[in-house]
Amino acid sequence: MSIRSTNAVLKAYDVLIAQPVTANGLSPAERNAIVISAIINEDGETLVLSRFGDAQWDFRPFFDQANVAHSFKFINWDMGMPRALIDDCKAVAYAWFKRGMPSSKPPIARGVTTFAVASVMPFVRWLNNLGVSSFADVRPIHISNYVHHCKDELKLRPLPLYGRLRIIDFLWVFSADTMFPLQSYPWGNSTLWRICGIANVKGLDAANKNVGRTDIIPPDEQSRIFNYCESIVREMKVELAVNGIGYHPSDERMSIRCRDAVLYIVSITSGMRNDEAIGIEVDAWRKELKNGVTFCWVATIEHKTGKGRVEYLVPELTLEALTLLARYSAPIRKELDQEIRQLASNREFSNSTEHLLRLEKARKDSKKLFLGRNTQGGKVQESYHVEALSGQASNAAFDRIAKAAGSDWPLRTHQCRRTYARCFVESRMGRTSLIFLKWQFKHSSMSMTQLYASNPQQDLTLFDEILQQMTEFKIDLIESWLDDQPLAGGAGEKIVELRAIPIKDRAALLAQTAPHANIRATGHGWCIATERGCGGAGLYEATRCPGCKNSVIDEFFVGTWQDIYIQQQELIKIEDAGPAVRQRAERDLQVALDVITSLGLSPINDDVDEAVNGE
Repeated sequence: MSIRSTNAVLKAYDVLIAQPVTANGLSPAERNAIVISAIINEDGETLVLSRFGDAQWDFRPFFDQANVAHSFKFINWDMGMPRALIDDCKAVAYAWFKRGMPSSKPPIARGVTTFAVASVMPFVRWLNNLGVSSFADVRPIHISNYVHHCKDELKLRPLPLYGRLRIIDFLWVFSADTMFPLQSYPWGNSTLWRICGIANVKGLDAANKNVGRTDIIPPDEQSRIFNYCESIVREMKVELAVNGIGYHPSDERMSIRCRDAVLYIVSITSGMRNDEAIGIEVDAWRKELKNGVTFCWVATIEHKTGKGRVEYLVPELTLEALTLLARYSAPIRKELDQEIRQLASNREFSNSTEHLLRLEKARKDSKKLFLGRNTQGGKVQESYHVEALSGQASNAAFDRIAKAAGSDWPLRTHQCRRTYARCFVESRMGRTSLIFLKWQFKHSSMSMTQLYASNPQQDLTLFDEILQQMTEFKIDLIESWLDDQPLAGGAGEKIVELRAIPIKDRAALLAQTAPHANIRATGHGWCIATERGCGGAGLYEATRCPGCKNSVIDEFFVGTWQDIYIQQQELIKIEDAGPAVRQRAERDLQVALDVITSLGLSPINDDVDEAVNGE
């Protein structure tokens, strides 16, 4: 078989386009004959993979993500369930896949397979246990009881609950496609979103608590894991430097450890989703010098929103890790190249669907960096084959590196994007100082808007994640101010006074005001000025801030003000500094003491009276 674009060879566009967009109005035989998936061989012959009436629908030709495991590319319909239920669920899934929901585009294949597993089959099995054999027999009491079962017995939070109940909504939306449609609107006077509680959740609850949001990796655990992975990269660099340019490691265990470490570094320093990180190919990175600033970019394919090729800004250490891994992964890529040549030259199996699909998958993965040996699915001649890491294999890799780093944190790939965004916000707001983020986002030289404008191929949704995390940070911060913690500063004193005013719905208030609140960290407090304020002088002269009407100083900055207090004490004790220095130090000492006292504490030493009174 000639080596040409397998996409062009495999996708049977003409056959698939010719299929009806609905099963409505067709005889059972015609419905069952609808082609769900098909490919064509090099001779132009159509090879059907699955039809509407089959117990298994094969979606492999529709998957472009490199990290999806073989088993997740199929829908296995439980044919032991009542046939009317299964057939109507097939009709709904097919209609959604072909046409999409009203006013929205059709879903990607992963959406349909997930829908079948997470929503369709649980509901069908639940109805079957009640003796319900068609959706026309479903009554409001059935739906009410199922909602209760999912909420109170399974204890699903709003977003997982929405995913579980979605089949009921789809049965109504696509009722014209079913043979035994629901007899009434399933949600009464409400909607699925409100039934799930998503529409009613606001503030921190919506952002972080009740909707199944991904965990953020704790800073201590993140530091432990990152330092471990960075040490692995240093070992890689030393080994390759000692052994020369042409050296390729043959120790599989070492290669796996290096691959896992680089995958974590890429994920946590770029904010990529796992399928984007796994989609990185050899040499898909570059450096660019703009206005005296060096930018490092890594290219990949973004599938979730369909943007296509995107570039992520990364620190230079990430580019170095990727370059080292390219050399470390050369042996396993060579194995894959050998398999491709064998498959392409084997004419005996050239009309086998498994042969063609395996060849397509191998070619797609041939330049990938994050590869592994897999024994599941699509076995061709060998007991295992090389392919891009799946999401499950990536999570197993993260589990290994966390344990090797001495961490008990249940590290997962999907945590990295949100952690990245949160770390950016924490760093930007002055709570942490992450060197790689400071380097990456050029904190001293550009704003986030300027950064995005520097390369329009960046993934805009990552900036949405960062802005969401910024909102969550502000909600959390303002909520802490409204509690009973002591506050200093002009604005802080006003906030304390406002606590006496009852607020009917604090969550709603925070959700509405936080996104528009102007809050900046000064290093010794928070500035909420919306006009010019002090022009930034307070950044360098900390003692100007406590008396400012735009200043809020909370318990987070106690240590800073304790240090300022001690510094003034040391200045006062310098005998030859002159009266002006002593006078200034005594003034600032009193300002620092007032702040510390306002925060409900006392200085950490016993020299207060002596310093203030000058005795």
